[in-house]
Amino acid sequence: MVTEVKQYGATFKLDYSLVYWNSRLEHEHIRLVSLFQPGETICDMFAGIGPFAIPAAQKGCFVYANDLNPDSVHYLQLNAKINKVDDRVHAYNMDARKFVSQLMAAPLSENDSESKVSTNASDSCSTETVEETKANESGQAVEAKEITGNDGEVEMEGMQNSNRSLNASTVTIKRSSDSLKEGEIGNAVRSGRKKGSTNKRIRASVIPKAKTWEHVDHVIMNLPASALQFLDAFRCLILKKHWKGPLPWIHCYCFMRANETEEFIISEAESALNAHIQDPLFHRVRDVAPNKAMFCLSFRLPEECFNEDAGERVTSVTP
Repeated sequence: MVTEVKQYGATFKLDYSLVYWNSRLEHEHIRLVSLFQPGETICDMFAGIGPFAIPAAQKGCFVYANDLNPDSVHYLQLNAKINKVDDRVHAYNMDARKFVSQLMAAPLSENDSESKVSTNASDSCSTETVEETKANESGQAVEAKEITGNDGEVEMEGMQNSNRSLNASTVTIKRSSDSLKEGEIGNAVRSGRKKGSTNKRIRASVIPKAKTWEHVDHVIMNLPASALQFLDAFRCLILKKHWKGPLPWIHCYCFMRANETEEFIISEAESALNAHIQDPLFHRVRDVAPNKAMFCLSFRLPEECFNEDAGERVTSVTP
């Protein structure tokens, strides 16, 4: 059954029989998005129909959103259009590890700009093609190409190359997270809202698309049953010579049972990353059962996750 729900000024269309939606997470959606600043680049690995991606885009962020469920991607794209933020949301339909490895891995060269990505998309789901991405960069309109069948291959621009050239007249919004002190965002994570932050939609004719192998501000991992297991995708992923500014904040959702501790969850995350996490922050989201609660673990990606080899390009990460 297709229905519409409204949260924090956004409208979401969905079919409960095809996608996941939980209205009880509204306050958590608001809390996390309140940490973002206009102009920041957000990576949403398990985006669903857009409960984080849409309000982040409304706030003026540029969002790369992925989900393995083609129906979720369909409604994500639809909701981006309904809320008039489709110029800020790039939707992808692939495995989360493949998504983040292609998003944040540097190209071999400036000419290494095209890749073929296999997507399992439904008949009604359109994904971005090479032509569309290039046209978006130049401000031209291109008719979306629809994928047919379950095994369609779509030729599209490598996600890490989605902004190789920006028009000089592009309206820029200064990214503010680079200048944030660690304590300031840490306090915001604990309190759930940054002082003076709002969720007002900020309009601009064009939002500059960051080169995501050079900088991403936040990574959302909202799959609490297994998100910790996907942290291994960040091992040696980012080429240090290309990266600019601080490493991204990771917001990894997880479940914690009564017999488990924060230290245990951190050890699981560190084992997946093969790196030490400094100053981790826990936020209790909600109780899901008498002996089970949902938490958000936030931390700055450790520098041990840098790839120091300037000659190596990470193109895929397997568990």
